Amino acid sequence: MISQTIMNIFKWVFAQGAPIIVPISVLILGLIFRAPKEKVFAGALRMGVGFTALFALVGIIFSALGPAANQMAAQFGLSFTVTDLGWPTQSGIVFAIPWCMAAIAIFILLNSLLVAIGVVNTLNVDFNNHWIFVFYMGATLYTTGSWVFTIIVGLIFWFVSLKMADWLYPMIDAYYDMPMEGITITHAYSILWAPIGFMLDKLWDSIPVIRDIQWDPESIKEKWGFFGEPVFMGWLIGLFVGVIAFFDWPPTGAQVGSALSLAFTVSFFMLLLPRASELIVAGMAPLSDAVRVFVTKKMPGREFHLGLDAAVVVGAPEHVAIGVLTTPIIFLIAFLLPGNKMMPLGDVAGLFIFICVFITNTNRGNIFRGLLNSALILIPVSFWIGSAMSPANMVMVQGTGFNLPEGAGLISSLCVGTTPFGFALYKVSQFFTGVGCLSDLMIGVGILVAFALIWYLMRNRPKEYAKELLEEEYED
Repeated sequence: MISQTIMNIFKWVFAQGAPIIVPISVLILGLIFRAPKEKVFAGALRMGVGFTALFALVGIIFSALGPAANQMAAQFGLSFTVTDLGWPTQSGIVFAIPWCMAAIAIFILLNSLLVAIGVVNTLNVDFNNHWIFVFYMGATLYTTGSWVFTIIVGLIFWFVSLKMADWLYPMIDAYYDMPMEGITITHAYSILWAPIGFMLDKLWDSIPVIRDIQWDPESIKEKWGFFGEPVFMGWLIGLFVGVIAFFDWPPTGAQVGSALSLAFTVSFFMLLLPRASELIVAGMAPLSDAVRVFVTKKMPGREFHLGLDAAVVVGAPEHVAIGVLTTPIIFLIAFLLPGNKMMPLGDVAGLFIFICVFITNTNRGNIFRGLLNSALILIPVSFWIGSAMSPANMVMVQGTGFNLPEGAGLISSLCVGTTPFGFALYKVSQFFTGVGCLSDLMIGVGILVAFALIWYLMRNRPKEYAKELLEEEYED
């Protein structure tokens, strides 16, 4: 009864989402690390308000881009066998797994232990997004029946994500000029793309013409004045997407109205999203300070970071711009991409503002390169892996008794497609449990080897990049 009660408490807390989970976590950790009660309560309140504002804004942009996305799907004539139901439905399937909450609780406890003994420096307080690790664990268990490989897949994916957060900390701190030390990102969907982002930045630097194209917010603002500010950039981007989605020729008054409405909504989103992100980061300050004092006193010389959702950095104009501009690009790729079986739907309108973070900031915030990286690699890979994970998704749905929307058919999500590392581990488990074949092993090992090689080649890049950013700031 005690264990069931604890699991019910966990289930209730996680059902509330980040606006509840994160402030509660900050309050508890603040008390543990003896932060001033008044300051930590004020910080938790700011974080709750910040996350509430963030998700309200994301909900607004989803609602605004949703009709545009549906209209583009109709115009492109897309028809596929798998439907992208989006991360909310996908995470709902994961949370329906009976042992999901227990797995997340174990991850949190293990993370605390590894930080205490110095194996990792990052304490991941982005508890809600642990579901992606449990997704690949569930996919492994429900398709292979092997608890051994289920645990191996989950632990390796989770541990590598923590080490990536440690590795990226120097460049995150320098790039975003955080108001306090010790904040990193543990968002597995985005951070595992960082080595590829660094590698592509090196590649584009070596190619004539492409190396000279610089679309970063500062350069645009400096060159164009008001017309380079986020409020106008957002309006222009929204209008561009609206014209593609809604216009016939000649356009009707209703179509013009729809395009203008989307333009003002994106402008509103681009203007206010940084404010929500600032509240979240500012709310973390009292806890971050208390943790730093505690670690300095108890463990001199030790590094310590708090891991957060990519939501805390997506307010940067380059991320908002790419998040919106990828919407029409996704439909074009869905139509042209060989082997794609998935109809983009639930994850199209707004998800990629989070996913594209580390293929943009690793490219000096260059919007052109961020879009190029997204179109050539990230989005196609998301479609291929999302399509490939559809059978496992359906097995999980049947195993958990999750109720799908009526007429859903085969389902998956672009969200799970953005995690090739987890997919590679899943593929390897398929082979060694006898469920898969040699091609599964080759795909899995190929992805893991490629990831390890790219990381090795880029292993010094975050510190080098941080130094470059600080030197540029000093020169300015």
